Amino acid sequence: MTNFNTLLANININHMHPPPEIDEVLTFLNSKKPMRDHNRCHAYRIFRYSVAKECNRIGESNAILIGRATNHLWKNSTILEKSEYCDLAQRVEPQITYGKIPQF
Repeated sequence: MTNFNTLLANININHMHPPPEIDEVLTFLNSKKPMRDHNRCHAYRIFRYSVAKECNRIGESNAILIGRATNHLWKNSTILEKSEYCDLAQRVEPQITYGKIPQF
């Protein structure tokens, strides 16, 4: 699948709204290398994870197409849909360890 319009037509937006569970997001983020700003988790990044998961489900692995689809879908999401991801990002941010053992 290499056509952007075909990809958009095949993506099921219902698999992205509502956002994934907090545990799933933490597992994903903590398995990655740290971001430049270790204490930031943006709603858009979590949304991109949801889009990539849906694209992989339908057999698309082209990172450029996934990025374009993420951008398009984010711009066309409602304020309520975006706010769900923003709320999730705020709940996730204090719990990100990026593979490090939390300091108590």
